[in-house]
Amino acid sequence: MRSLTKQDVEDLVVGAKILGAGGGGEVAWAKPMIEEIYTKNKQFRLLSIEEIPEDEIVIIVGSVGGGVSEETKRRLVGLPRIRQKPEFVARQMLAEYLGKEPYAYLASEIGAANTVVPMYIAAMIDSFAVDADCCGRAKPEISISTTNVKGLPVTPLSIVTPFGDVIILKEAVDDARAEDLCRYMAVASGGMCGVARCPAKGREIRDAVVPGSISEAIKIGKSVREAREGGENPVEALIKASNGFKLFHGKVKFFDRKEEEAFMWGNIKIAGIEDYGQHELEVWFKNEFLISWKDKKRFITCPDTICVVDVDSGEGLSNWGEDFKKGREVVVIGRKAHELWRTKKGLELFSPKHFGFNIEYTPIERIVSEA
Repeated sequence: MRSLTKQDVEDLVVGAKILGAGGGGEVAWAKPMIEEIYTKNKQFRLLSIEEIPEDEIVIIVGSVGGGVSEETKRRLVGLPRIRQKPEFVARQMLAEYLGKEPYAYLASEIGAANTVVPMYIAAMIDSFAVDADCCGRAKPEISISTTNVKGLPVTPLSIVTPFGDVIILKEAVDDARAEDLCRYMAVASGGMCGVARCPAKGREIRDAVVPGSISEAIKIGKSVREAREGGENPVEALIKASNGFKLFHGKVKFFDRKEEEAFMWGNIKIAGIEDYGQHELEVWFKNEFLISWKDKKRFITCPDTICVVDVDSGEGLSNWGEDFKKGREVVVIGRKAHELWRTKKGLELFSPKHFGFNIEYTPIERIVSEA
């Protein structure tokens, strides 16, 4: 068991935003949760996956959602909101349905906010978060989960909206159907809802997650911070700490985003400079960066990770907000997917074909070696 210092958590948010690949929730959403924990003298405590007793239950807790139309937002004006976070209530509702308190809480993904959510919930009730997640990066759908790769049931699950609506989903046809139901609740709720899901015993969950991923995000964030403090290149430190690949260096030429169906959809075009002059990189995102083309030819794709970072600070850039202003100088970094994503089932769930692109997945290390 590891208790995190405030510096550890600050480093985590930096590293998790990078691995969030443009999504995974905003730093601005995470900071109030972090401050509340320290204001109330609580502790963020992490358990390794091996420390979970075989018969104790672990659940995944996180936010589901993204952008919705302005019309949908207008329909919700005036509805009273609950004081507690929907994710916190969702945890409580699922625990009551199960008739048993979970032993620990698991992150759905690595991202600035969605990694902090289960850690916050665990800290508030003096419990534990698991030093692991269900992707190794951020991803747009709850059905894209290593637990799904390994066949663990996503139900029962609880959905709680910001207005206090509560749904217990006892069974679903499959994870994709559960994703649709949660997503429609997010749409009906202005873009976001809290979901607690996939109760599994310690012996079931061990091979169905990416272990040590929170500690790795802390290490990556720490490397960026220390490089900046020491006057060194934070991007080079990031590449080394993450075992990543430098894919591109350029300036933002074009950024387009639309918000609908509780997702963010869009494209980024980056004009190459220096060693990448005369080249152009385009990246398509659905919440997260997923598919790229270099000079209009297929390049790096999911499930491998595409990270876009600021050239000077090394900090990850988000598809929310205004990070991608025209002319901003960025570096694009790639990272190998966890081995579960490279299995047959993993690629069915998280390759370009899942998103409707007729593109065969090619491992990032092969593409880089052939470039």
